[in-house]
Amino acid sequence: MTKLIPIFIDGKKWVQLSQLSKEQERKIKSWLPVSCLKKLLFNGIELKDCIDFETYEYWFKSYQVGSQRASALDF
Repeated sequence: MTKLIPIFIDGKKWVQLSQLSKEQERKIKSWLPVSCLKKLLFNGIELKDCIDFETYEYWFKSYQVGSQRASALDF
């Protein structure tokens, strides 16, 4: 799985969930409370599905570990 690169808005790192694959987007949205999704204005464009990068990074690492465990159990 490819890790998203954050965008910097007002000195904070963000990622836009619509940049993920549909499967990954569905999984992270089911894991997150709805209140974590933010609407941000970036260069005059409204980004509707953003989360802070730290939350995304935590999910990404947790998801990777979970996937590796499942692979190890496949044998």
